[in-house]
Amino acid sequence: MSSPTAHTARFRSMSSAAVLAAALVACVATPARAQRQSGIELTPDSARYLISKDVGSDRWAITYNLDDKTVTGNVFSTSGAAPQFVWCQTTSVTQAADPAAAQYNLSCQFATPCSAAPCTPAQWEMSAPVPVTVPGSFLLPPQTRATLAGNVQPIFNANCANSDACHANNQSPDLLPGRSWNSTFEVPAIQNPAQVYVAPFDADASYLLDKILGTQSNGARMPLGQTPLDATQTEAIRAWILEGAANN
Repeated sequence: MSSPTAHTARFRSMSSAAVLAAALVACVATPARAQRQSGIELTPDSARYLISKDVGSDRWAITYNLDDKTVTGNVFSTSGAAPQFVWCQTTSVTQAADPAAAQYNLSCQFATPCSAAPCTPAQWEMSAPVPVTVPGSFLLPPQTRATLAGNVQPIFNANCANSDACHANNQSPDLLPGRSWNSTFEVPAIQNPAQVYVAPFDADASYLLDKILGTQSNGARMPLGQTPLDATQTEAIRAWILEGAANN
């Protein structure tokens, strides 16, 4: 049976988590004047965004991990209290043509520092999951023009991703949802192994874009047997590559 002290600690942890979550929602809804410089950076491997922002009176130093779509990190209070730790899972995303306007639905839990090993899941379980919705502008760099899920994958889906003759059923590169990034990101092209399908930050070195533009000499222009992609679609893919071709 839990002691009164344990009950009190659990209550305080839950209250703290609720306050932090409420502050995040309030900050996203009506951004407050920044107390310090904020920023977002993409890691060199395009695998995660590092985010440092003020939320209410707290500083959030968090990471948006693109492999599993989790948000993890620290919440530092200006009062000098011990840091809180945050772990959020993405439950769903409502995409938008403008990546900043996409809505990311998260389920977040909070924990206080682990005083000694083992640091068990029980410390997180003291904070019930809190649903939080944030816009893409909170997780993505300013002026992001295209994401894979919101802008590029719909182009693949509408053209050749579902064609058995082209890129479905593990054809290389497989452009089906959930597979396209692993099949193209820094993967050597079968028709021209000297190039990769997608070279992050380098559209001119990306064989995928060469095939879309018809500027290469190996095989037909893509999508095969269909009207070429229009300028808007092509520029969305180019922008995504130039911005790091993240699995975002």
